[in-house]
Amino acid sequence: MVRIGVYLFTALEVRNEMRMTCQPKLVVGAMVLALGAVAPVPLSAQTRTQTTLSDETPRVLIVAFRSPEKGAGPQLGENVRTKLQADIPMKQLYVIPKATICANLEASGFACDSMPDAITSRLLATSLRAEFYVDGTVTKTATGYQSNARLVLARDNSMVQPLPQASGNKLGDIASQLSKSILEARKSLPDERMCETKLTSGDAAGAITAAKASIAVYPNSTIGRVCLANALLKQNAPADSVIAVASKVVELDPHNRPALIMLGDAYSGKNDLNHAVEAWTNLIASYPKDVQLVSTVVNKIGQSGQAAAAKPIIVKAVEENPGDPDLVHLKWLILLATKDCAEATVAGEQMVKTDTAAADSTFFLRQSACYASANDPQKASETAARGVAKFKSNAALWSLYAQTLRLAGQVPQSLAAAQTAVKLDPKTEHGYLRIAQAQIDLNQPDSAVATLRQAVVAGEDKATVAQFLLVVGNKAYKDAAAVDPINRTDMQRAEMILAASDSIAPTPAAKFVLGVAAFKIGDSAVRETQKAKQCDLAKMAESSFLTAQINVAAGGSIDPKTAQQLLSALEQYRPAVEGQIKKFCK
Repeated sequence: MVRIGVYLFTALEVRNEMRMTCQPKLVVGAMVLALGAVAPVPLSAQTRTQTTLSDETPRVLIVAFRSPEKGAGPQLGENVRTKLQADIPMKQLYVIPKATICANLEASGFACDSMPDAITSRLLATSLRAEFYVDGTVTKTATGYQSNARLVLARDNSMVQPLPQASGNKLGDIASQLSKSILEARKSLPDERMCETKLTSGDAAGAITAAKASIAVYPNSTIGRVCLANALLKQNAPADSVIAVASKVVELDPHNRPALIMLGDAYSGKNDLNHAVEAWTNLIASYPKDVQLVSTVVNKIGQSGQAAAAKPIIVKAVEENPGDPDLVHLKWLILLATKDCAEATVAGEQMVKTDTAAADSTFFLRQSACYASANDPQKASETAARGVAKFKSNAALWSLYAQTLRLAGQVPQSLAAAQTAVKLDPKTEHGYLRIAQAQIDLNQPDSAVATLRQAVVAGEDKATVAQFLLVVGNKAYKDAAAVDPINRTDMQRAEMILAASDSIAPTPAAKFVLGVAAFKIGDSAVRETQKAKQCDLAKMAESSFLTAQINVAAGGSIDPKTAQQLLSALEQYRPAVEGQIKKFCK
């Protein structure tokens, strides 16, 4: 008898695996298990003689296949184990027996006939020191059964070798075909391992030689080709070389993760964005549950400017997998990236109905903004209101809520929401700007300027604040100048806003409009002084013309012709103003 160590899953293994895939799985039940339990396991049919198993002997784990047919998956798994044990000597490949698998599964809280997912299979393979594991599906057909299986490296379950499809009248027939396929495919593993070793040591040329040897012994090797493509990348080979190898991998395995990643990046490097987006979209459609991957790739698709190319692929995936919340989420993200807000908002509402957990703060931010872009301020406001009701301490949501309320014409409520956002987080993006905008809409310009000075103190970009004030001040100037004679009070308000803009971040534009506004105030004051004969009006004219002189000259590059005319007019006004001050300011 040979004693085989049964290494149960540890909490650390589970956490690491979940972090890698970003998917919570049933293996959390394993987190309470003890370490290093050892149990005697009888050798199975593979033990034809009493043989000591060397630590160097490669091991393979065959898990229960997934199947809608009750009992078919576990039975096929056992049939494959039995056939493989008969087809190869134990010294060449040790097939981990059912008793050992069951001992681990049951100790981990699973039934012996469990049909594990990829995370569980990898953890089980690692704990049993298997070099690779085999999993797959089996379905009943009109004439018998059909199976699709794959060989997966335990050290990295993104390294996948699809096995030829098997079919037969009985599960035993399929097991015979799969055993043969496994033995053929594993021929490529020693050279592939050498390729990885060479890559790790920095020997890209040696890695390429080993990868080619791996492919030579098994022409359909996807694992060998992935290592070859990585070696080419290490050598800074032309993108077309990498594309040729990765494309062959995808031809053999359309869902191959490393190959799709390399294809997308290689095409992007060539600026062939249509093909890059196609590869990226197939990647996230194949792995919609990997949150980190999806986030990274969707951002790449959005930045490419070719997001529309991804839309039909994702829409088709959703149609082929109705009710899959992860694919619906992907559809929503892609529609957002393509700015198809009318469709995106529909997909978003469908998503949170099927998966309430998807209604996180990011959902409300994006969904509300999309409603606003689709010119539906009411829906935008309602969605943001749902968000702040659920996430009461989220400053970004309150800030967006303020914006949507203003778009919906509810300015006092918008001001209150923006003030709440800033109270929660003084550095929330554009929080102070939204307070100021509401104050301006409510005809509170002095309060708005004070708010924006607070914004600068809180860290808001000075240029952004100054530009905001310039836009507001320019509008105020035009409104005041639109009547004849000008509304001097309104023009002074515009001057104050423009002066604030120039004091925060000086620009020629702010100086020029400020100078023109000051000139018009001075012109109005000097004309009124002729009738009112008041010193304060004469002083106002003098001060305004001085402001105009300084700022028109400083900002004259904006409109040199008008600037020259105003400066000439100021020279002509000087004697009249001096005379008024001398006469009325005794």
